[in-house]
Amino acid sequence: MNISLRIDDETMARLDRTAKSLERSRSWVAMEALDQFLSYQEHFCRTVEKAVAEAEAGGPFMAHADVVAASKARKEARGR
Repeated sequence: MNISLRIDDETMARLDRTAKSLERSRSWVAMEALDQFLSYQEHFCRTVEKAVAEAEAGGPFMAHADVVAASKARKEARGR
């Protein structure tokens, strides 16, 4: 199946550079990019839907202060 879309000059140049460096066609690079984007979006939506279902079922929940403290602790642990 074919589709048609408009691409700005800079994006087209990026597509061409990538295709050349990979020794692939523009179409192959565009399909690869589209596939990766759609896979990420599908995963993200499934994750959000699961989190919403868990929240609607009553949790578990963490207090905001606990989330901030845990994030800070992980950040400090990576910095060491």
